[in-house]
Amino acid sequence: MDSKQYVVALEISSSKIVGVVGEPNANGGVDVLDIEAERSLNCVRYGCIQNVEETKVRINRVISRLESRISPKKISGVYVGVSGRSLRNYAKSISTTFDEESMITENVIESLKRRYYSEAEVQGGDILEVIPCRYFVDNNEIANPIGAYGTNVMVQFNGIVAKTMLKMNIERALLPQYSIKGYIVTPIAMAEYVLTNEERQLGCMLVDFGAEITTVAIYRSGVLQYLATLPMGSQLITRDLMCLNMLEDAAEEIKKTLGNAIASDSGRSMLVDGVQSADVQNYVVARCEEIVTNINEQISYSGIHREQIAAGVVLVGGGSLLNGFGHLVGRMTKLKVRLGSLPSSVQLHDKAAQGLEYLQINSVLALAASMIKIGDSCVQDPVVAVKENPVIPTDEKKESEDSGNDAEEKPIDLPSGYKSKKKDTALKGDGGDYEDGEDVAPVRKTSSLRDMYQHLKYKVTQIFEESEDAYYDTDDSDNGKSRK
Repeated sequence: MDSKQYVVALEISSSKIVGVVGEPNANGGVDVLDIEAERSLNCVRYGCIQNVEETKVRINRVISRLESRISPKKISGVYVGVSGRSLRNYAKSISTTFDEESMITENVIESLKRRYYSEAEVQGGDILEVIPCRYFVDNNEIANPIGAYGTNVMVQFNGIVAKTMLKMNIERALLPQYSIKGYIVTPIAMAEYVLTNEERQLGCMLVDFGAEITTVAIYRSGVLQYLATLPMGSQLITRDLMCLNMLEDAAEEIKKTLGNAIASDSGRSMLVDGVQSADVQNYVVARCEEIVTNINEQISYSGIHREQIAAGVVLVGGGSLLNGFGHLVGRMTKLKVRLGSLPSSVQLHDKAAQGLEYLQINSVLALAASMIKIGDSCVQDPVVAVKENPVIPTDEKKESEDSGNDAEEKPIDLPSGYKSKKKDTALKGDGGDYEDGEDVAPVRKTSSLRDMYQHLKYKVTQIFEESEDAYYDTDDSDNGKSRK
């Protein structure tokens, strides 16, 4: 059997359910072997599962196609990327004081982290991850407190919180058929692989412009400082265009071909597929400006000065491909903008996985590959069925032993017209010996082992009778025998 270690990741978003299978490589990254997707419209809204059973059907289709890539192995567990409208950060500072000056160890920081879980007031939500952002020793900020001495230490934590229903419905759609190896916060996974170390240190805003939600994550000094999810995405633009008397698929296509987030100065309009290009532009520009305005406001909400986001904005998500959207973000935020991409450590062997819209799931897979333990795997070898000897019921076993001892033989099914040739070869039955020339009435039995034994006995008897007939039918003057 193949001993390779496989990692499987799954992301359930508002537009599609995406699954990917990969293999950790020698460079500390992952080789993406296959990626599959199913549309999730009408069963997932704002990143949260609405229809569990329909979602389960689509997940099974995705995983079934992934299994064909690694056949005959079967997928047994997955890492799940978590995003959605309810995703947010919950900042809280936890501190402790010592009786005398003491050295701060990792155990001290871990104990403060455990206190965050118990003291955080998160009603109706789950804490998915806790990230230490800032450290203070005796009221002085320090980059790394481990090994420092002081009488007081305080850590500012950022907890990533989501509604309880988000995880609950994911578990309903996956368990017990597939185990959940772990939950991975998608924005954190993307920041790990899309942002450079320099961008995270200088200050950077990662914007994931999706179908129904837009996630904004702000990094500074190498760690996450702020996270917010906006309930607006590129699908709002599509629905706006449907007001021009077109179906959703047509509106989506028009958005991609004619839509531009920057207003045109020409003032000219063309008739394309029955709609005026100027009307399309009015809808697209108005909605894009509203979305970017909300993105820009997150800088103020985070408490971070604009000058501290020196590395600018990194755009990801399928909505970022809209014509002019990056230019609009740069114009309104007054920050430099670039499109996100994966590092060389993530090798995409499947061409379908190279699109910007699959950057999220590939980041989740890469982070999962770095977390998985040696010897662990998300797949298993197919179970080989072992053929067992049939178990004979006690009653049948007893009947078989009785017949083997010839204590009392019972009639068996014989071909019609059979007549015994000699009295000494007659079969014994319930009514005694069958005399020469008597028809043997067939009696049907229920025990297969007894039938086999009696049938074999009948065959052997028949062979001996035929041999004797042949002997008596042959002239032999020396022995005084002649044909009957």
